[in-house]
Amino acid sequence: MAIFSQKLIQSANRILYHVSRGNLSEVHLKIIEEMISESLKKAAKSMEEMLKIRVNHELIQYGEGILKPLHEFDDLGRFKVNLMKVAFNGEINGAFYFVINSPEMDLINQVCLPEDAARSRASHHKEMRNDFMSEIENLIANMSIAALSEFLGVEVFGEVPIIRNMKGELVNSYLENENEQNETAFFVKSTLNGKVVNIAPHFLWMIDENFVRITKLNTVS
Repeated sequence: MAIFSQKLIQSANRILYHVSRGNLSEVHLKIIEEMISESLKKAAKSMEEMLKIRVNHELIQYGEGILKPLHEFDDLGRFKVNLMKVAFNGEINGAFYFVINSPEMDLINQVCLPEDAARSRASHHKEMRNDFMSEIENLIANMSIAALSEFLGVEVFGEVPIIRNMKGELVNSYLENENEQNETAFFVKSTLNGKVVNIAPHFLWMIDENFVRITKLNTVS
């Protein structure tokens, strides 16, 4: 099981405004926040290295309960988004979701791919663009699975990614159904933001009750 330093536990004296609290104590939530922030930091770094652009991470909200609707997706209306899901299972279960809209994908392709590949309508170039983004998303999800596994000292296994293209206005309905499928008891809402290139894809976590239960067993409140 993971062992947490006394210094870190003692420093857990406040909870930020973006935390949703239930059965977990402030100490538990603060330690979880450290894990999430470190995972997002690594995700941003990996995205920087692959895209060759500077990327910041932003932890918007996390805590117990289900992932609630994000108005940003409703605002997209009929604009298409690319949504990638990486489910995981083992001693804890859940899924990661990486959501990026079509204009952001086009911008990434223009910056990072050769001009003929970025703009061509040829099927093999479209496949190249999708594969490029999927590689980034899958890497970030697998890094986060590893972070959860190390944090809790449990075995967690990622499944084959599932990619969907849908209208932005349908994303919240999809995520609502995913909350039920995952039996979500803990969520994370974050974005990975380009510092110069105007992109801000969402990176979302849904985790089941086992995460809350094992966290309480592994830490001293």
